[in-house]
Amino acid sequence: MNKFKYLTVVVLTTLLAVVVSCKDKDDAEKEGREAGTLMCECVTAYTAPDPADFGGDMEAFQLAFMAYAQQLYECLGVISQYEKYVEVDIEAYDDEAADPLYTVFIFKDPNFEKGFKEATAGCKNAFDALLALLQ
Repeated sequence: MNKFKYLTVVVLTTLLAVVVSCKDKDDAEKEGREAGTLMCECVTAYTAPDPADFGGDMEAFQLAFMAYAQQLYECLGVISQYEKYVEVDIEAYDDEAADPLYTVFIFKDPNFEKGFKEATAGCKNAFDALLALLQ
């Protein structure tokens, strides 16, 4: 009887560990999707200035462009609340990589990474343009 008692404890403990592990995976992936969605909302909220709108005033255009670049750069800060899962290293950007968009992110959790990439797929072009602009 004692053997079954210990076996039951081991089995229950194992089941609990599996349930907790699955919940952590789901939470990380969900948070990755949230972070990616926030990033896309931020990046697509801004429009690059059009030189034609400045009637040839290059100085005014450059100032507007610098303001635009600063707004986009601040979008990277949106994911700072997810530092448990990801870090940003803007200097790691590699425009020659197969997928340069994600070269600036150091993912600490593969489930978060999966959710993040799923969520940013829809704004990938705008996001790529942001990173290229920041270089």
